[in-house]
Amino acid sequence: MQLTITTQRLTLRPFEEADARRVAYLAGEYDVAKMCGRIPHPYTMASAFDFFGIAARGRESGSEFAFAVTAPIDGLIGSCGVMRAGETGNTWEVGYWFGTPYWGLGYASEAARAVMDWARGQLGAEAFVAGHFADNPASGNVLRKLGFVPTGEQDLFGLARQRTSLAQRYVWPEGATPAKLPNHDPHAARAH
Repeated sequence: MQLTITTQRLTLRPFEEADARRVAYLAGEYDVAKMCGRIPHPYTMASAFDFFGIAARGRESGSEFAFAVTAPIDGLIGSCGVMRAGETGNTWEVGYWFGTPYWGLGYASEAARAVMDWARGQLGAEAFVAGHFADNPASGNVLRKLGFVPTGEQDLFGLARQRTSLAQRYVWPEGATPAKLPNHDPHAARAH
């Protein structure tokens, strides 16, 4: 299975132990962590190593594929990946985060588009779901740019927030009706 994706400006690859300090630095900013359901705050080097272990196990089981998103000059700038959504079917949830210096530059949509293309080719993905907290409209702009359509609202637990917050949910392609949305129970949440 191909595990490196190249776009016009980015290279997406599996995480390496050497990425831990950079991941802890970028994901450790509360402004980043609070926009993600699975990133705790504070985010330490130990959190990064835990995430690398989760990512490796997800890759081995075929249930989750997390990519380090890198740019030529800056190196690692964020993460983008997919995880199986529900028990049956071929629907995957798309997720991403980027360090604050890389917001608003089109990296999220470029990386997510590449991961979706990869998932269709490598995993046979037929549909995708995604979501964002209501106070993160920029992520909604990314999803709509990719062709996602809103399906409604859902309360989601955020590890960094330590509370449930309203989130907008999306599906791709329009008209897809995944049998079951992913479980966003706070007790089932895994540390990013």
